[in-house]
Amino acid sequence: MTRRELLLYIAAGIGMFTTYFMTTRLVSAPVEVAMPPWVPFLPILTLPYLLQVVVSYVLMMCLRTAPLRQAVFKAYLLTMTATFLIWVTLPTTMPRPSAPDGWWNWPYAVMAGADLPVHVFPAGHVQMPVLICWAFWFDRPQSLRWLLPAQLVATVGIATTWQHRPVDILVGALMALAAGAVFGVSRHGLNATRAAR
Repeated sequence: MTRRELLLYIAAGIGMFTTYFMTTRLVSAPVEVAMPPWVPFLPILTLPYLLQVVVSYVLMMCLRTAPLRQAVFKAYLLTMTATFLIWVTLPTTMPRPSAPDGWWNWPYAVMAGADLPVHVFPAGHVQMPVLICWAFWFDRPQSLRWLLPAQLVATVGIATTWQHRPVDILVGALMALAAGAVFGVSRHGLNATRAAR
């Protein structure tokens, strides 16, 4: 990976992170949605939830071929742009429980204090994890033995820390799959697999 490509990914990541927090402060008159009653509240999964998108974004930079990296990045950029537009034009909010007693719940308490309970639909958090698992299917299939279980636990954490409802996660994942198809994640993945043989 070139220095220019690395700097682009770092700058884009910082830009998306900053835009997220800026737009959470600008939300007005959001529609309140509710978590389905069958979803448990498990604040112990806050750390996997928080680490998921950051680690997945870093893993994108570990993809071995530039066309596959760029396809994943462009797909993520498209899904996040569409997601931000939905968040701004159709704002949503969902009440979150307070942090339970116990020192082990401090990550949830910190997150709940810093991250306002808005931008519920769709879930932007699941999009890079979906794309990175898809790309690793071609680029580093042996890594899926640990990557898929880790991503599944963290994805459960998205709902059980009451950040997004299951339907929000599903829509976010479908958006990532659609964008990945547009930018040819499978095509570039297959090309990378053939080139490695």
